[in-house]
Amino acid sequence: MKDQHDNKSYVLSPGRVLTEEEKSLVWKKPLTHTASEEERRITNEIKRNWHRGEMKIATILLEGDAGSGKTQLAKALSANFRLPYTKVTCFADMDKSDILGAILPVISSDRMKQLESADRAALKALYESDGFRSSTEILMEALEITQEMASAKMKQLLKLAANMAQDGAVEYRFYASEIVRAFQKGYLLEIQEPNVIRDAGVLMALNSALEPGGSLNLPTEIVQRHPDFIAVITANRSYAGSRPLNEALRDRVQHTEKMDLPTKEIMIERAMAKTGYQNDEMLDVLARVIILLDKTARANAIKGVAGMRSYFYWVDTVAQGASARESLYHKVIYKITTDSEEITLLEEALKGEGLLDMLEEVPVEMNKKRSPEAVEIATWESDIELDSMPDGQAEEEGLQLKKSAESEDSTSILADESADMESTDSGEDGSPQYHQANPEPMTEEEKQKERDFRKKLNQVSRAIVSDSIHQAVKLIVHRPDVDPIQQEEYRSLRKDIMPIVREIARQTMPLLEHEITTEYAKNHYYGSKFQADSVAYRDFRYFAKKRPPTESPGLVVGLRVDESASMAAFGRLEAAKRAVIAVYEFCQICHIPVLIYGDTADVSRLEQMSIFAYADYDQPDVRDRFRLMGIRARSNNRDGMALRIMAERLANSPKQTKLLISISDGQPKAMDDYTGSLAIQDMRQTLSEYERKGVKFLAAAIGQDKDVISQIYGAERFLDITNLNELPAKLVRIISRYL
Repeated sequence: MKDQHDNKSYVLSPGRVLTEEEKSLVWKKPLTHTASEEERRITNEIKRNWHRGEMKIATILLEGDAGSGKTQLAKALSANFRLPYTKVTCFADMDKSDILGAILPVISSDRMKQLESADRAALKALYESDGFRSSTEILMEALEITQEMASAKMKQLLKLAANMAQDGAVEYRFYASEIVRAFQKGYLLEIQEPNVIRDAGVLMALNSALEPGGSLNLPTEIVQRHPDFIAVITANRSYAGSRPLNEALRDRVQHTEKMDLPTKEIMIERAMAKTGYQNDEMLDVLARVIILLDKTARANAIKGVAGMRSYFYWVDTVAQGASARESLYHKVIYKITTDSEEITLLEEALKGEGLLDMLEEVPVEMNKKRSPEAVEIATWESDIELDSMPDGQAEEEGLQLKKSAESEDSTSILADESADMESTDSGEDGSPQYHQANPEPMTEEEKQKERDFRKKLNQVSRAIVSDSIHQAVKLIVHRPDVDPIQQEEYRSLRKDIMPIVREIARQTMPLLEHEITTEYAKNHYYGSKFQADSVAYRDFRYFAKKRPPTESPGLVVGLRVDESASMAAFGRLEAAKRAVIAVYEFCQICHIPVLIYGDTADVSRLEQMSIFAYADYDQPDVRDRFRLMGIRARSNNRDGMALRIMAERLANSPKQTKLLISISDGQPKAMDDYTGSLAIQDMRQTLSEYERKGVKFLAAAIGQDKDVISQIYGAERFLDITNLNELPAKLVRIISRYL
């Protein structure tokens, strides 16, 4: 390829004259840009086939891991072809108006005064626009919000304006989407992550925009595809929330690139250009580490990514004088995973190649090996382009970018959300969810509900065992109270567990996307919900239907904890508590219904069997996590009775997969003669009966009677927990595999 500033030979339509606005949208390559093999190949392919009719290449797919340079490549194509660059970032709940645009009623100035200031500002920005930009872009700029927020705001304004204009003559204006604008005016459009879109109808509208020589049927006109329009689809591979790319969309692609890490030599060349760091030996070692971590993560199904973005930031940190080995964790490994088992796998791979030792052996030589005139830029996918800024602004931005990630000026300080709140995990929209660290005392009404629920549990449990060998056993089901000591114990035990739980949950969440949903699929000829804003399209698809589950129907989990006296030995009780915290919090993050019961036998003649309902999906309570700390080493254990009660509850659940895990340290033994062959026969009968009803059993053995427990449950249902510290992570991983 010619010099990066002399791309005239790649201009696709030499006679085309761009407006000043369009010229400003053509990406300008920074001095640090280095053309990749993919860039050269795509540029040559498009140019060679541009005037070959049906062989023309105008829809490109770039598929690879985050940070592999997909957006940078799309922008480079804009520079090569001298085409205005624009992009649209897809999100799960996109609808047809996000693809095509929307019709907005124009309301009178008198009515405008009645609106909130934010709504007035948004409508005013739309009404005063010249039609050159999309509605989403206008709102993003006017309100300083994200693309997804702008899309939601546009829908709100549609409803608001329609309601305000109901009783008078109404003027309508059509606001095209960014996709329509690029399609009609001949831009290079990057479509980011279309594989996250849920609604098949939206994907069909997108498909029509990518049809060679196609047209778009808008409410106001039929728009023909501009001959210079190029669509570059960028999709992350195996990313949270993503699905396999729609087959119809793939079929419209004329050229695909698999975006992996570049060769070591190219990695080093790009890092030098980006950061100005010139220590060849150190750059080589850091690149080898990144390449090996990437291979190891793939081989062990670790979901995180070791990519170019991590490499650039790591190099920049080392260039500032930081230890290469210490910064490896903060810049690379913890971006891949925070799971201790997975980190060990990555460390062992590095030790096997001797790379960890090399990180300490190579001298940094910070000042001698750093080019003073090098211009630093943020990442491959940064939207800050220093070359396109006025000199003064570029200098200011350059100074900001040169601050180290470790410097005081760039430290990100997270405010304490609240002294009384404790973060658990992220919600469906990515925002933190919180539970009360010190919940308010129960009201009388709540106390009565608890008493009623405990009474119900006693009745149900006694009914379950009424036709078994346990029918004469005096049973009491407890719903333990919560005290401040339990809250402190919970907070102490959860500290080391939650990073592991969150990481496993992060890897699991994509499997749960199609759990039972209340979302509506729009644009149907019939349905349970009328969509007034669809009438403008005049295609009679004015209704929405509740979207049913389309993948895994769901999972329900039961965790039974043996509270026999022997649990007090050898740290078993604390291990059990850590395990129930892990299981409970994992199920909360993933919205999996969970039962966590403990049990013991022979507390007294009037209480021959005791069940402790710590967490129950029929009455979830924020205090349940603290109730778990009520687990104790008490008396004997009547396992078959406890398993029967929990298994029956699970069997009646509407979920398809029903998993019951028992944590026990010994074989069953209770008065008068519930032991030996009688107890074993009862347990085997219970397992057989409820497996026929769809309940799957697992036994986690943490005590001296592992051989007997294995014999009772069978090898296929048996977990030998030799190291008690492994129990929490093992149980959570097992649960995640059932999804």
